[in-house]
Amino acid sequence: MAGPRLLFYAVNGLGLGHVTRLIAIARQVRRLEPTAEVLFLTSSEADNVIYREGFAAIKLPSKTVRESTGLGKRVWLKLMQTVTWNAIGAFDPDVLVADTYPAGTVDELLPVLRWRQKNVFVFREQRLDSFLGDLMQAALPLYDLLLIPHDDVARVGSLPEPDKARAVGPILIREREELLARDAARRVLGLPADARLLYASFGGGGDPDAERALDLTVRAVRKRPEFELAIGAGPLTRSLDAIAGTHVIDGRYPMLDVMPAFDGAVSAAGYNSVHELMFAGIPTVLVPFGRVLDDQERRARELADAGACLCCTPLTEASLGKALDRLADTDTRRRLAANAARCVSRNGAGDAARAIVDMLA
Repeated sequence: MAGPRLLFYAVNGLGLGHVTRLIAIARQVRRLEPTAEVLFLTSSEADNVIYREGFAAIKLPSKTVRESTGLGKRVWLKLMQTVTWNAIGAFDPDVLVADTYPAGTVDELLPVLRWRQKNVFVFREQRLDSFLGDLMQAALPLYDLLLIPHDDVARVGSLPEPDKARAVGPILIREREELLARDAARRVLGLPADARLLYASFGGGGDPDAERALDLTVRAVRKRPEFELAIGAGPLTRSLDAIAGTHVIDGRYPMLDVMPAFDGAVSAAGYNSVHELMFAGIPTVLVPFGRVLDDQERRARELADAGACLCCTPLTEASLGKALDRLADTDTRRRLAANAARCVSRNGAGDAARAIVDMLA
């Protein structure tokens, strides 16, 4: 007998957060329902990672590609809409799972949310003005299940139909038992066994702010010989010029399974990066970036107040240097690691998948 069909709609902007959360859920769905047919529909320029995780994908041109290649906006909008509608119509999923944008990026999901399939929305916290927007409020009632990747439904605000919401906790692409031990992770990455290694990452790449952050990090670490720097060059990274002379981890995905290789980290404060570092218990300096939907500064400050990280804002070489001086202290790293692991103590991907599978019963 054929298994259920699930379509994961993973529109991505500057990083891989949406793709990663949906891959995490899809992996657990396949574990629960081995016969399930899974298809991704994505605009991420790193769609190859979906195949590497064992899933098929249809690639849409991203907004970034449209702008850089001269593809006309009207043509792109029509392409986004018609390819989305035709793909969903042809695949005819039993469940449609979307992340962050309930109507899609150009409202392309609104018509199909009224089709026969069950609709699931992965609802990460957003800035209040985005949450209260007319389109968000109109689209949410079209979903049958809201998966909240936080420990409390209230984290996303007052919902029009709270009975549809289920808090599953942070959604991560790997389980704790899949993480390699420190020495094994260093061997896999080709990193020195005895060095005090600092990991730096500012998202999946493709972000103009990341180049400045990376340059400042390289300069600050070079003044502190107690650290060796390993740079996580994400799948969307275009240039490695700013990170010459360091250990370069080029295109590794996902990083979570090898995160125990590091003694500390400097990272953007995006949802996935933060929760992966906390889950792995890595003492971290968080650098919040400005985002339309995601309040990274709030996330970083709350975790810093909980003693689970250090927060570097505004980002300057001096402020980053002070944070690294604190991170060099062994007791500080030990305290941050313990508090981080307590803040993100479990992976909610399995609970999210179970909630989806239960819909099919």
